Amino acid sequence: MAMRAAVLGAFGSAPSVEDVELMTPGPHDVVVRPGAVEVCVTDSYALRPGPLAHPPAILGHSAAGVVEEVGAAVTTVVPGDRVVVAGTPECGECFWCDRGEPHQCREIFEGAVRHVARRADGTPISAAGGVGTYAERLLLREYGVVRVPTSLADEHLCLLSCGATSAMGAVFGIARVGLGDTVAVFGAGRIGGWIVQCARLAGAVRIVAVEPMAERRERAAGLGATHVLDPADGDVVERIRDLTGGRGADVAFEAAADAAAVRASFDATRRGGVVVPLGMVDWGVTVDLPVNDLAMRGREIRSCQYGNVDVRRDLPRFARVLESGLLDPAAMVDRTYPLAEAGKALAAAADRELITAVLLPQC
Repeated sequence: MAMRAAVLGAFGSAPSVEDVELMTPGPHDVVVRPGAVEVCVTDSYALRPGPLAHPPAILGHSAAGVVEEVGAAVTTVVPGDRVVVAGTPECGECFWCDRGEPHQCREIFEGAVRHVARRADGTPISAAGGVGTYAERLLLREYGVVRVPTSLADEHLCLLSCGATSAMGAVFGIARVGLGDTVAVFGAGRIGGWIVQCARLAGAVRIVAVEPMAERRERAAGLGATHVLDPADGDVVERIRDLTGGRGADVAFEAAADAAAVRASFDATRRGGVVVPLGMVDWGVTVDLPVNDLAMRGREIRSCQYGNVDVRRDLPRFARVLESGLLDPAAMVDRTYPLAEAGKALAAAADRELITAVLLPQC
């Protein structure tokens, strides 16, 4: 099947839109026509050497669309189904899936390189992260898509592929924010904005957003933050403690993709508090933590990989939350781009020029 796709030709280069040929689906594969693709800053990490991409590669890991074709062994979806492309797969068969930890599925961290298309000269093209959504058609594994009957527009439904689901899982499932809690959110970008909305819905009475960019602080206040702090104005950890009688936040979320923010999130929580890091940084980055505080003062650091969700259980119910208006997806989308401007959209996300960009692959 001939189609267009945004292909990373080599590390260090910008993706370019090419005419390519989608490979024939196997028995466990699904072909999806994406209606919208969320552009995640994580996709920019694929532009440099690392485990996310093996050029030439189609970029992207988030999308919503309609199933067009299924392999002979596919049982969970049929042509015509609306689906969300899960930000990370759940194979259902590995050690971690078998233990009820699908967010650590073998296919996420140990999966083989998947080739999904060919260039005109026959060169195989891989899918970044095993997904590859910056394209007019997607060749996906059955366990990488989730049927979601919904009235949501594709440009809002696709947000469940990454940012919205990560935040909902973090707030409601991992941290279990409750009525009366004080929550600190380090970083008020795409993930941070969703966390602010979710914390408000969960009943937090103080939601403190820490963000250096003025326009993002203003956005966070509009989404439900009760306090917004600029790190340039002084020690944000002390200011959070001042707001809480010297104790610190009940829960702190790191959504800044910055090691210093991870440490600040830890320092800003009370004894017995919870720290949830969500930001992705370069693989070699480390964080130093005080051993005695970690060992004796009851703080819990809880990992968050795509919200640690069960995609088949959680994505449909998260869609219902968005449908109900309890959370506002429209407030999170700044701009849509045609597929031809995929590189421009990714650069805008990486440069923090906007909160969320959405590609419309059929435009």
